[in-house]
Amino acid sequence: MSAVSQLYRLQLVDSERDEKSERLAHIEGRLGESQELVQAREAVAETEAWLAGQRRELRALELEIATVNDKLKKNQERLYSGRVRNPKELTGLQEEADALRRRRSELEDDQLERMIAIEDQEAELAERQARLNQIQQGWREEQAGLLAEKEQLDRQLAELDEDCRQMRSRIPATDLDLYDDLRRRQGGKAVALLKRGICQGCGVDVPTSLARTVERGEGINFCPICSRLLYGG
Repeated sequence: MSAVSQLYRLQLVDSERDEKSERLAHIEGRLGESQELVQAREAVAETEAWLAGQRRELRALELEIATVNDKLKKNQERLYSGRVRNPKELTGLQEEADALRRRRSELEDDQLERMIAIEDQEAELAERQARLNQIQQGWREEQAGLLAEKEQLDRQLAELDEDCRQMRSRIPATDLDLYDDLRRRQGGKAVALLKRGICQGCGVDVPTSLARTVERGEGINFCPICSRLLYGG
């Protein structure tokens, strides 16, 4: 097997490693919670927190209404008990009753508004929770698929690493240095196939004499345009 042939076969393994490593990096970047999932969960938590606050305030309103009703009941009992005869005191009791009724009306209006708002937000929460559940289900399925693919890629990369190690052990150090240098400078492609006199690395015709030399597998030859090693296959 010629030196260029060995290097070309090594490049096939290296290219596959690069491709799988890139895919693995992409998968690892997608593992974990997605932005969509985080936002959906935050939307549910935000609505739940708002509802909890409104329910506390509603409960406080209910207690205040109960207090006002209790005061009004005592006021009415005293007003109509017949024990209070002083006109000024009677007027004061009536004014107090009017004030308590106004306050109760204000509180009940506020109570009704909050109850309507809570009802609306409970419906919104149900929709957001349903969306969160849907997103979570899709995310779990995607994560399971990504993890399975990651495990497969890890195994394949380990095998390719071993193949690469064995192949490099059979190639002279000077050839490896040349290959590695070209690979760094040529975007990972140190060796280019020559097909019908055309370099597949840059797409340019090479001189006929050079093409024939490459096809015969004589020595190490470079494309005069892109400087890659030429392999006739």
